Amino acid sequence: MGRRKQFMDEGDDSSDDEGGRIRFDITDQDLDEEAEGFYGQHNNKNKKRKRFGEDYTDDEEEETFGHGGLGLGSASGSNMANAFMNFTTAKSKSTTASPASASPEPSSSMAPPAAKRQERKPVKKVQPSSEFGKFNTYTTGFGQRMLEKMGWRSGEGLGEEGSGIVNPIETKLRPKQMGIGFRGFSERTEEQRREAKLRGEIVSSDEDEEMEDVTEPSKQQPEKREAWKRTKTRKPKQVFKTAATILAETTNDDGRMQHEQPATQQKIIDMTGPQIKEVTMADLQQSATWIETTTRLPELRHNLRLIMDLAKGDLENLSRDKQSNALRLKTMEEECAIIRERMAAENIRQGKVQDVKEMALELKKISKNALATGAYEQANITALFGHVFEQMQQKYSVEIEQLGLDQLVVAVWAPMMKLKSARWDVLADPTWGVADVQKWRQLLVSNDDPIRDETGLMVPRPRSKENPKATPYETMMNTIWLVRVRSAINNQWNIRDPDPLVQLLEAWKPLLPRFIFENIVNQLILPKISHAVSDWDPRNDPEMIHTWIHPWLPVLEAWRLGDLFTSIRHKLGVVLRVWHPSDESALHIIVPWKDVWTSQQMESFVNKSILPKLTRVMRDEFMVNPREQQLEPLIWCMAWKDILSEHTLSQLIENEFFSKWLDVLYKWLTLSRDRVNYDEVREWYLWWRQVFGSYELEENERVSACFRKGLDMMAMAANGQPVVKN
Repeated sequence: MGRRKQFMDEGDDSSDDEGGRIRFDITDQDLDEEAEGFYGQHNNKNKKRKRFGEDYTDDEEEETFGHGGLGLGSASGSNMANAFMNFTTAKSKSTTASPASASPEPSSSMAPPAAKRQERKPVKKVQPSSEFGKFNTYTTGFGQRMLEKMGWRSGEGLGEEGSGIVNPIETKLRPKQMGIGFRGFSERTEEQRREAKLRGEIVSSDEDEEMEDVTEPSKQQPEKREAWKRTKTRKPKQVFKTAATILAETTNDDGRMQHEQPATQQKIIDMTGPQIKEVTMADLQQSATWIETTTRLPELRHNLRLIMDLAKGDLENLSRDKQSNALRLKTMEEECAIIRERMAAENIRQGKVQDVKEMALELKKISKNALATGAYEQANITALFGHVFEQMQQKYSVEIEQLGLDQLVVAVWAPMMKLKSARWDVLADPTWGVADVQKWRQLLVSNDDPIRDETGLMVPRPRSKENPKATPYETMMNTIWLVRVRSAINNQWNIRDPDPLVQLLEAWKPLLPRFIFENIVNQLILPKISHAVSDWDPRNDPEMIHTWIHPWLPVLEAWRLGDLFTSIRHKLGVVLRVWHPSDESALHIIVPWKDVWTSQQMESFVNKSILPKLTRVMRDEFMVNPREQQLEPLIWCMAWKDILSEHTLSQLIENEFFSKWLDVLYKWLTLSRDRVNYDEVREWYLWWRQVFGSYELEENERVSACFRKGLDMMAMAANGQPVVKN
């Protein structure tokens, strides 16, 4: 480095005859001299560049050389300038230097010993690759220029002797999923093989063939179909045109617009005269209509125009006022018609109200006279007020609620009902007052009654979200009638005598408000019946329960008594645990419930409580004996024929009777022929068919099948065939 600095100070470089290359022989003295200048300033400069993200440029590189990269750190400004002016690259010197400067004699301080100098071998130039230096299009080319300053030339190898690589290091992509050296695959690139050939090395042609064999399948891969690939639609780019561009595109060579047509004469219709005529613009310009033919009396003409304009405006205003007034008059006439209709309806209503007022005064007068003469206690409602009520029904049957007629009726009815109900015996005369209420029920309005719609049909009354208010009739029945009924049920009624209350509810159910009927049933009658069923003892009670439960079915219906029926079946099932089929009392208790309980309830009860007892009797107590037949167990079971289902009865007879009957018949027929009297067998067979025929079981499918089996056995024995028991 010291010798290079010395040559640069003298205006020369360290190039010699070796192709313009520079020799870099670094000694310990060079390292010591450059320790302070080169390393310190160069490192500081690099740190500064890294911190601010600066890039190297040609000027920065040259500045780095001047600051000490080549030993010029301590030189003055003039020396630095001289050094850069005198320094030239080997390449430029080879083309522009004089013959004197190209002499092989270096300076005495730089010349190496003759013994160490060796003649450089000529290097065969290689044509660089076509991609060589392509990356310089994206950079400043600083690296290539620096190499050229150091003596490197394009087409030569790197290194002092030029034996290095000529082209940049190449990479070779190994085929997919191939390991290193797979099937002798060579990692050398084409450039490496070409350089090897230039160096005289032997390159096998198998590498080329192997390369073709390995890479050929990948090249011959079929192209992928893109039939199902979604095509990307790009939004067309908007192109804006200036006004000058548009004019240039739409203008012809003669300066006329492309769509412009030659001017033609326009037709004008003149309607100023008595007749319509067609004129042109030239005629209008010369017409007297447009051009004043005289200039006399301009003030008069001006005033006339003003008067005409004012008169025209007044006429238009009058026309608008006339139309507005006509519309207003029509609207007022319609409103007057509506008002007249309302007035007529109001007059009619006032007439009705006046008539109702007269009826109310008449009812009041009759009531006072009846109270004074004592007719309240002797006569009834119909006898006293019937003729007035009749007028109300005939005249105002549709407007009872609107006119408040129900209030008038209840006002005269309630005192009389309160007086007479004080001596009313509910259980002795349950239908008291039913005839009067039924006759005048139309005048007694309830919230459960249907109403008449706009078409005149009766429809259910719509339910309001809030609790409806009680009508006068509902209030009268709740405070007077229901009090007497509740007292009679709680204090006088016997649960085993249901007829009085049944008659009461049957007569009053269609007349009573719904909530009063439900109150009687759910709070008065059902609790007492439930308590009586709980106290009922089937073993010791001589009165059958159906005698005082079944009368309630038409009034209360079976669904209200479902819980009571469950309790009754449970009590009967407990009693039947120790029951014997010879006791017919159980049959008399259960038969009345056949049509009350559902078929599923009855079958479940019989299978659980009755059928096991009948099966045990037929299995243990019934015997088939042709000599002395006892039918009592069979009769006990046949008594339940109407209670048992057909399937259950057939299964019982087949399993418990015919199994024994066929065994006896088989034993009888398998005796020796001299001991068998077939006439007796025939009579015995016919006798049993008559027994089951008396119970109407001859046509039963299972019974007929079992008798057919016996008949087949008898036929086998009569024909001398071995008898087989089916």
